Amino acid sequence: MVRQLLTESAILGAAGGAFGLLLGIWGVDALISLEPQGIPRLSEIRIDTAVASFTMALSIATGLLFGLVPAFHSTSTSLSGALKEAGRGALTTRGGARMRDALVIAEMALAVVLLAGAGLFIRSFTKLASVDPGFHAAQALTFELLLPDSRYEQETQQVGFFDQLLPRLRAIPGVQSAGAAMSLPLSGSAFVLTFEVAGRPPVAPSQQPAMQIRVATTDYFQTIGIPLKRGRSFTDDDRPGLPAVVLITESAARQYFPNEDPIGKKITLGWGRGKGKPRAGGEVVGIVSDVKEAGLDEAEPPQLYMPYRQWPVQSMSVVLKTLVPPATVADAARRAVYATDSNMPVANVRTLEQIVARSISQPRFYTTLLAVFAGVALLLAAIGIFGVLSYAVAQRTREIGIRMALGAQARAVLGLVVRQALLLAAAGVGIGVILALGLSRSLVSKMLFSTSPHDAATFVSMAALLGAVALVASYIPARRATRVDPIVALRSE
Repeated sequence: MVRQLLTESAILGAAGGAFGLLLGIWGVDALISLEPQGIPRLSEIRIDTAVASFTMALSIATGLLFGLVPAFHSTSTSLSGALKEAGRGALTTRGGARMRDALVIAEMALAVVLLAGAGLFIRSFTKLASVDPGFHAAQALTFELLLPDSRYEQETQQVGFFDQLLPRLRAIPGVQSAGAAMSLPLSGSAFVLTFEVAGRPPVAPSQQPAMQIRVATTDYFQTIGIPLKRGRSFTDDDRPGLPAVVLITESAARQYFPNEDPIGKKITLGWGRGKGKPRAGGEVVGIVSDVKEAGLDEAEPPQLYMPYRQWPVQSMSVVLKTLVPPATVADAARRAVYATDSNMPVANVRTLEQIVARSISQPRFYTTLLAVFAGVALLLAAIGIFGVLSYAVAQRTREIGIRMALGAQARAVLGLVVRQALLLAAAGVGIGVILALGLSRSLVSKMLFSTSPHDAATFVSMAALLGAVALVASYIPARRATRVDPIVALRSE
């Protein structure tokens, strides 16, 4: 008998492991398709032979382990005891029932832990995704250009290329404006330089302040949607031979000019064109809005912009603001580039929305992964409650039949079964909330954005969700109990 029962358990474990392995293969492919940033060797992640073998071995071992105790218990039951239990309408001992209830409570507690973690991550990700990046990402196409030294060694050649290209891009049907900058926000490319302010006493090189530096064309700020806060923006008159000008961001103004007006101040950067040529910088003529650089969850760094005509560079990112879906103008933009230089490669064609989405791909991946685990735990908890109550109803058929024969109403029987489910759910939720409060503080608090690890709304909503699932899972067995025919129930005994 033990061998027969263990064989059944092993088959169930193997079948469950095989089905779970299949779901795992599909799930891994789906998660990798999210392409999160910051996860090394993502393309190499797969379920190989070793993982599959371990999964199947663990599934079979689990079936054998959890089938071992009931198997030996069934062989140690005395005949007289079994007949007495059967006479009372219960084929299992009270200890067995308590064990099943304990397993369901444990399932519920673990489900609460995962649901609370997933809820905190979802709430955190929702807040992160709603952060204003400082620019307008909608309806914008971007691509990168690198001017080769062989044809664009001179600064006048570099300026001349964009003076020809940008009007061609603006002439494309559906394009509202076009601009270019040395690098785009949230692109992961930051160029930091130290600087000096004219009129201030010199400081040691190790104590010099620093800002992120960008070079931008005249229409860049209008195109990408960075508003001008004070002063003026770049114009076509900001060209070589005229006084150099710069723009700074609001954070730069607050940090480096806290008690004075930065407009009119002259900034000199630690970067030049070579011996005998002046270092980069110029007079501050305007202040623009801050933009996110390292990520939506990071503070905006102080930044300084220089006009492209005065400080051209060979690597530039072009931005097109469109009135139509951005992807529809990609081919026309390539043709405009080739019309300017037939040998110019166009790289990284994408939308600004894709850049923003990619910057939060890692928290999105973690949120999705934890939500999947929480969903599986919730499903297992529902199956556990359904299975235990269905079994309990089957074992209490005679009792329920007697109750109904003595006049018990269907509503009372329904409440009897549902009450048992809610008691199990309440116990599981209580234990799970205590565990979740401790784990969320120590494990996930550093990964949350503007969300407390003890967020009351999240815990209450997750507990309510689990309670609702328990109620639904208990409804079918409860309805089955109300339909027990007293005569049939008594005859079956």
